[in-house]
Amino acid sequence: MKHKTGRMHDTVYLAYAQALTELSFKNPLLKERLANYKSVAWSNPAYQAFRVKYYAFLANHASAVHQDGYAIYYLQKMEEELKMTRPYIASLNEPRQLLSIYGDKGNYNYERRMAIIDSLTPFLKTLPAALAKGPVNINTCVNAFTILKHAVSLYTTNHNNAKAIELADAARALWLQLKRKPVTNKGKLVQCQLSLYLIEAHAAKVMGQVQKQADYLNAAYGIIVSNDTEIAPLFKQPFSSTILTRIIDYHIEKKQIDSAAYFLRLYQLGVNKPNQAKNLDGTKILRYIAKVDAAKGNYQSAYENLTKGYAINDSVIAIRVADIHNNMYAHLVSEQRNETLLAQQIKIARRNNLIFGIVTILVVSVAAFLWLLKINREKAERQTRMLNESAQIQIAQLEYQAHEIQKRFGMELHDDVAGKLVNLVNYIESEELLEENDRIKDKLSGMSKMAREAYSSIRFKSHEWYLNSSDSDKKSFSERVRHIVAMALPDRSYEKQIEIDDRCLEKIDIRTRIQMLKIIQEAVANILKHAKARNFKLFIYEDEDAVILQIADNGHGFDPAATGNKKGMGLASMRERAQGIGGSIEISSSLKGTKLLLTIPSS
Repeated sequence: MKHKTGRMHDTVYLAYAQALTELSFKNPLLKERLANYKSVAWSNPAYQAFRVKYYAFLANHASAVHQDGYAIYYLQKMEEELKMTRPYIASLNEPRQLLSIYGDKGNYNYERRMAIIDSLTPFLKTLPAALAKGPVNINTCVNAFTILKHAVSLYTTNHNNAKAIELADAARALWLQLKRKPVTNKGKLVQCQLSLYLIEAHAAKVMGQVQKQADYLNAAYGIIVSNDTEIAPLFKQPFSSTILTRIIDYHIEKKQIDSAAYFLRLYQLGVNKPNQAKNLDGTKILRYIAKVDAAKGNYQSAYENLTKGYAINDSVIAIRVADIHNNMYAHLVSEQRNETLLAQQIKIARRNNLIFGIVTILVVSVAAFLWLLKINREKAERQTRMLNESAQIQIAQLEYQAHEIQKRFGMELHDDVAGKLVNLVNYIESEELLEENDRIKDKLSGMSKMAREAYSSIRFKSHEWYLNSSDSDKKSFSERVRHIVAMALPDRSYEKQIEIDDRCLEKIDIRTRIQMLKIIQEAVANILKHAKARNFKLFIYEDEDAVILQIADNGHGFDPAATGNKKGMGLASMRERAQGIGGSIEISSSLKGTKLLLTIPSS
């Protein structure tokens, strides 16, 4: 409220909103609540750092609710914003997130993880020198230490000791330079220190320095449980989990089973805070319970927990990997397109504001308005005409294809089946003339009569099919509907959702489908001419022995009972068509949009 009334400066508001946002990353309405933050952040070129934070918030939110494809997308948007700064140094946000998604299990996604690490190793080695020459964002350093920790752990697990030592040296060099720099965010500095201690513990293990390994792990644990630690809760919990699992591994390797069991209990309780236990990785807990059980000799329990833990872990990682590789942008293309369009509209609006600031004559403004109104009306009429032509073409194709299919069936029935029946009749009658046994002769006579009757029936039906239409349709109904909608409502101006179950349409005849097309045509024409909508939805599905057509938009509403205008006539036409095919239609409208529900019995 203070910001809206001008009593709070933009930067104070943005910093305050940032602090609140960091406490609510799992809030499903986070993006909507950040709408004003986004508007302010993009209102001034000097607020570029807050624009970076906006995408960081969305990425953290997506990670918190396990939408990894979204998280990668927002991290890429964040990187695009960072590239506008000079000097630009890669943030490493995306590769750090990818390594997290690919998992921490020894050989799981090994090739993908190694590909990321190999591509980043040259940059990681040069980062200490870059830090010595000038400022480097602390987040880049945090991500670098996280990636180095992952890499050293992976190399140690796969017994590549030389590589592990090489990257541990890079981590030490980076920490040495970082300590020489003034860092305002002490929590980020602590994250770097904790990662370094875990890296040093791995290096000590590789070098066979057991006591040194224990010292580093204990030092890391001391920091994480200290009440004076300035690290944010969002990052403290993952570090606590990692440190405890490393300590458990250490005690198991040293056959100190009681100590391992003690730290396992702390791990299960979330560093002795039950209200945080729900944030722990349940699959890891199962795996470490199995490790401790195995160390105690409880092999059956260990096997069961280990199998269950790996099964869940592998399943979760597989789902997350599939999300980022197969569906990474599927739900974001529309958002990206809209954001680009909005940015263009803002630029156009600013240009127009400048023009209209100079040209203030009212007559010119009114004339321009009338001209634009005329253009829009002509465009709407042209699109409506194209829609009508498209619908008529679609319907004509349906009718023509149906006629041709039945005509072919009629010809095949006449030429094939009927011809064979004629041959059968002739054969039976020939046998009847030659037969001397009266009883057999009577039976042949009866068979001849039945064959003639079958021939007459087949011949009648073949003529009927040859001359009449059929209900077959080679082209799917959904393709026809999409074509009609695309002609009237172009993708650049409308956000559309169309879902059609073609299988349920097999239960209704061609005449009904044609009437459905005409109803869809009329509904789309009304949206184009009157609604001024931006969102359009169309669904066709089966529900309780009925085929349902549902159309909705978010345009201007109207009175469905009105009959004194063209729209009212169109609604009456749709109702008559629905009644003509034995269906019913319901239309509801408000200021938020219009909904149409057509119900057609399928049996």
